[in-house]
Amino acid sequence: MSEFGPALFFIFIFAVFPVVDIIALSFGYMSCASLNDIQLREAAKIPKSVATSLKGPVLLTIPDKWMQTVLGGVSGLAEQPVTKVDYDASTGNMYVIVSTTVKVRPFLTIPFFYKVPGLGEPASFTVSNSRLLENPMYAAQ
Repeated sequence: MSEFGPALFFIFIFAVFPVVDIIALSFGYMSCASLNDIQLREAAKIPKSVATSLKGPVLLTIPDKWMQTVLGGVSGLAEQPVTKVDYDASTGNMYVIVSTTVKVRPFLTIPFFYKVPGLGEPASFTVSNSRLLENPMYAAQ
């Protein structure tokens, strides 16, 4: 009976709390992938000059609106998502490539794991995806 308290402490600190953090971390990754998919859909439909604009819908409007949704608010981001838009014509077709980088805070900060990303400090994810442009002329505009 006297060992129950310390055993319960170790179970929570080294098993339950890290599992909760890993679940929250995977939710942050899933929300980043969702944001990247929304940005990629928009970038495939608009001209390059609009897609790469710092005040355009892909780099500014969509991440701002996404951060105000429930998914963006609960995802635990430490800062605004950073997005990069590139174009690739190496295969004969014109593809747009959107890379979204987010930094996710841990749900519970565990003091014993203070330098471990995702358990004691924020973890960074980069999700990158490509899609065929709907109008190849948009890559030149």
